Amino acid sequence: MIYEDSDLAGAVFIFSEGRELIREMNYAEFEALLDGYVPAMDLANRELHAVYCEINSHYLIANAVFFLARFNASGFVDQGSSVPLFQLAQHARKGPNLGSGPIGLVCASQCPIKHFTMFMWDPDFHSKHEFKALMDAVRRNRMSIQFLEPDPEQKRREEDDARSRAIIEQSVSKRLRKEFDKELRDHMANTIREQRLKTSALLRQREQSIAELKQQYNARIEDYRDMVEQHKALLHEARERNDALKDTIDGQAEKIHGLREYYELKVEQASTMEHDQLHDIKRGYELEMEAAIESQTQDLKELLQMREVEILYRNEQEAKLHSEAAALREENEALINNSGDHLLSKMLEKGISFVSYQPGAGYITLPLSEIPKFMDNPTAYVATQCGVSEKHYSEWLEHYHVPICQAVDAEGNLCGDNIIRIESPADFITGESDCCHNHKSNKTPRLKIAGKA
Repeated sequence: MIYEDSDLAGAVFIFSEGRELIREMNYAEFEALLDGYVPAMDLANRELHAVYCEINSHYLIANAVFFLARFNASGFVDQGSSVPLFQLAQHARKGPNLGSGPIGLVCASQCPIKHFTMFMWDPDFHSKHEFKALMDAVRRNRMSIQFLEPDPEQKRREEDDARSRAIIEQSVSKRLRKEFDKELRDHMANTIREQRLKTSALLRQREQSIAELKQQYNARIEDYRDMVEQHKALLHEARERNDALKDTIDGQAEKIHGLREYYELKVEQASTMEHDQLHDIKRGYELEMEAAIESQTQDLKELLQMREVEILYRNEQEAKLHSEAAALREENEALINNSGDHLLSKMLEKGISFVSYQPGAGYITLPLSEIPKFMDNPTAYVATQCGVSEKHYSEWLEHYHVPICQAVDAEGNLCGDNIIRIESPADFITGESDCCHNHKSNKTPRLKIAGKA
């Protein structure tokens, strides 16, 4: 493409997940991906690191915006992750010197609009690997960027101006020496600014690492708690079954013991009878014993069959209810998607974003594809954005709204002392963060407040 000598040429460079440059294109080509005209199938279903650069007529980078480009299954850029590149470049802050003074830089650690920080990324300020790759790509100029040469009259005026400047430079050399100190101070200020930018990036990386460790730690605590609750439930159920069987066996043993004593007494009374009568009594005793045992066994079998039928019927009812709930949920999502998709798409084309403020997560930008999920269960969606479970987020939300000690004493009285509110769900630990200093070491049960989840 051909630009005027005073214009800035726009270009987009795409890096792989390993921060290697894999694609160079004019901004017009990138707009074709945004508008859905020309797909990039090799980039489908990937979230890559991209850089929007503005290049001057000397083929040097003037402004750079480091943003994340999410490609859908069709090879087009997802509209939900698009950012206003021109506006961000116009409000860019100073970055490193790439040959023509400090460039305008927009990245995750230096974003003029906080709302778009989540769509930015930080280059490596130590090795400057990405900056070197961008400078080499601009020098190669595979995108065929060209600038018009100035006309001869303008060139002649520039030569006259150059001669005049040479004469003036000789006369003002002394003054320039005085201004050298100012230039040196500016250079030192730029160097300090770059160092601060590097420090900010390192601090951001460290905070992200700490947040990930906290999320992993909280997830492991939740898993262990669930395992303990499951084992407690299984143990309680096994104890109840054992008690029931023990009661049944004790009852049967008492009945058999009573029958045995009864017939033994009859045998003792008939000891003086004749041998045939004694044989008949013993035979009758054995038959009655067998009949009693068979009767009790049959009753137990019928009871077990009834329990099995009840369990089978309950399982069938649960499966039916689950299938009906899933069908209703799918129908609800289909109705939401079909009824509002056209309107939401028009709103997105007009530049309207869907942003929701939620405690603990701040302002959340909702992509079009995730609006039904948010409407179905906002608490679970916000908990996912915060990196914690829905149960953990609900417990933190209860603490956030009413920051008082939840510990109860042996008589069931709530402590209720005011405590420090934990602002982040990832920093909240159940049983510790919602207790005062006097109860943190005690393992007293928590008292749920009526109306809270």
